[in-house]
Amino acid sequence: MSWIGLSDLNIAAFDPGGVHRGSNRFSEVAQDAILPVGTLVIETVFTARPRLPQRLLRFERRAGWLRALHVTLDGEGLLTAALAQGAASSHAELHIDPPPPETCLRITYGWDAPGRRALLTVENLDQELIYQAEAPAPLPLPLSDLREIILTRHDTRLGRETRLVALSDRIEPIGLPLGLATGTPVETPSGPRLIERLRPGDEVLTWRGEARPVRWIARREVPALGRFAPLRLRAPYHGLTRDILCAPDHRVMVAGADAEYHLGRSSALAAAAHLADDISVRPERPREPTIWYHNILLDEHECLKYAGMWAESLFVGAMGRNRELMATTALAGLPADALPRHRRFALPVLSGVEARSLAHSMSA
Repeated sequence: MSWIGLSDLNIAAFDPGGVHRGSNRFSEVAQDAILPVGTLVIETVFTARPRLPQRLLRFERRAGWLRALHVTLDGEGLLTAALAQGAASSHAELHIDPPPPETCLRITYGWDAPGRRALLTVENLDQELIYQAEAPAPLPLPLSDLREIILTRHDTRLGRETRLVALSDRIEPIGLPLGLATGTPVETPSGPRLIERLRPGDEVLTWRGEARPVRWIARREVPALGRFAPLRLRAPYHGLTRDILCAPDHRVMVAGADAEYHLGRSSALAAAAHLADDISVRPERPREPTIWYHNILLDEHECLKYAGMWAESLFVGAMGRNRELMATTALAGLPADALPRHRRFALPVLSGVEARSLAHSMSA
């Protein structure tokens, strides 16, 4: 089933049968049902200061017996997820480098009570950093409590900086750029193919005109909210022959006279989010509450043609040297000895300031 609850504080849905059903069905689930395995995701903006911890989530219910879940982040970078159920408790914590104020963070708490293992992860979405720590013996969480958290009922308080809360009934992968949405065509030696139909071993064409075999495809279903929400790249901008959807962090090739004039180079890569101008690139609200993304892994980082637009393949980089971390990503199914070691990007990568400046000049 995967995603069973999500909220961006404007839209909220909870359904143990999957939020894709488009309902808030709960009456069919016993009030004492528990979720032994799951993932809770919180997106927030960092505002913690010394001696003033940031409370991301506070749930506490004392009717009958105590049930509590507190998630806090202090100014020194200590993230804590503390659970209590009657006399039982569990605790997970993780130290991160305190980021600059207003940095967007994604906190992921995945628990496997039968396996007696929990995983706490922080992704710094603005600086592309990942921190992770394990915790022992997590408690299973009652579905009725999780429903209260997602729907932000009486016993729940979310931090004012919280932007997204989402719940899955399985351990979700973390990290790695998400890529492009289902339905995006990719150029191959035999013509365009939809990205979701590609398989390892199939060939794709690079911007150098070379055919390269696909090593792996990273595929993820995620909430279509927060920093997971897609951007619409509109034709005919960026060489597109049709509109496509991609994740905000997917890098697009920018080239031509504007790039040469403003950057001093003929081509570079820029995150789609940094090119958003509400004309060529703009936010998209999909009809469905979740979205599937696909990212193509090659032996080297390359630029591929998607519906006429050149954009990057999946870049692994330094993460690839951390086997424990890679085992928690969408590349977990790829044997460690088959994982490519990407040492450099196919093209220079623009900073946010450079990309926004270029986007402004191109749309002026």
